[in-house]
Amino acid sequence: MNMYVIGVDDHDSPEGGCTTHFSSLLLKEFNKANVRVVGYPRLTRLNPNIPWKTRGNASVSFVVETERDQAELLEMVWSESMNYVERVSRGLLYKRSPGVSVGKVEVMGELEHLYWKAVSDVVTLDYVKNVSERLGILTTGGRGVIGSMASMGFSGNGTYELVTYRAQENWGRRRELDLSSLIEYDERYFPRVYANVDYVDMEPLVLSHGRDPVLFGLRGTDPVALVEGMKRLKVNEEAESYVVFVTNQGTDHHFRNPKLRPYSSFVGEVTVNSVRVERGGDCVVIGDDLVMLVYKETGELNRAVRELLPGDRIRVYGAVKPSVRYGVVIEPEKVEILNLVPKVEVNNPRCPICGGSSESAGKGKGFRCRRCGHRFAGEKVVREVERGISLGVFQTRKYRHLTKPIFYE
Repeated sequence: MNMYVIGVDDHDSPEGGCTTHFSSLLLKEFNKANVRVVGYPRLTRLNPNIPWKTRGNASVSFVVETERDQAELLEMVWSESMNYVERVSRGLLYKRSPGVSVGKVEVMGELEHLYWKAVSDVVTLDYVKNVSERLGILTTGGRGVIGSMASMGFSGNGTYELVTYRAQENWGRRRELDLSSLIEYDERYFPRVYANVDYVDMEPLVLSHGRDPVLFGLRGTDPVALVEGMKRLKVNEEAESYVVFVTNQGTDHHFRNPKLRPYSSFVGEVTVNSVRVERGGDCVVIGDDLVMLVYKETGELNRAVRELLPGDRIRVYGAVKPSVRYGVVIEPEKVEILNLVPKVEVNNPRCPICGGSSESAGKGKGFRCRRCGHRFAGEKVVREVERGISLGVFQTRKYRHLTKPIFYE
């Protein structure tokens, strides 16, 4: 028996279809062809900052055992891939460029560097083709080869997602889920499950949207708890099938190799110089040589950075984006507050006669009581007041797939 690692990517389109759904169908074909999958399929989210990424920027890989040789396996998977993008997703009409890669299982360690690059930086097709030739990996297709090979380098250490799929006749229907059943499940299995409910807006986070074939997805650290959730949730239709993936979601892997260049991920300590709230609620934080743009939609994170003062020290985790106004900006996913400067208030002294508030009587003329009119000499009163925030980590309410929840730190 031969052992190989297979990667696939770029099978979605606005009409429907997605790479994980293609993978679920491919698993059925593997079973028919006596190709045994070893372990969980591996769902890999790549660099979330790439502007030309697909919707979820996900690729999938499998470790398999088979009597087939490498070329036969590539031909089989590519045939299924073409069938899918032509008949199901119709992805070629939307300039999708699917890719398939097959290598001996021994190359997985050699591809780890490619995975780390693809999850946090920009990778070109020429680069991965050079890698594939050097390692004897067979590939076919277009831009999707990048994600397919990157997924092959994912170690499999991460979290899990259970994804359920709809029957094709339901793809255009509205998804409906009983929120109370989701909340009951989430509370029962937390912290083994996460990112299922937005408790501020009281909305489910598990439902997919649009015409893609996904019904819902449950995320967590325990695959048994995810399967239990599938049984407990009340939805308006029966799932046709499901797959449990091991995934790099919720790992912060995109922050492992930070860089300060467009479309990369950034991690760095910053001293705050100024904070400005824009019309509409977005917040601009200027510090050292960096500009951070914290959108109103980030919720608690936006409210936290509004409280920052010049001299505060923070550690920023975010995406580097080009900006016409600033050159580049950092769009933070989370901010760790390391040090807060004292906040002071300077007030006029109280009247020594009646205790009323006072106002200046003129330059060098002391103060005048607003209540009784008494004039007196005195000094401004300086006092430290409580800050509206504390040391710690503040995170956006709107999770990215790769964002590690604070409670997993």
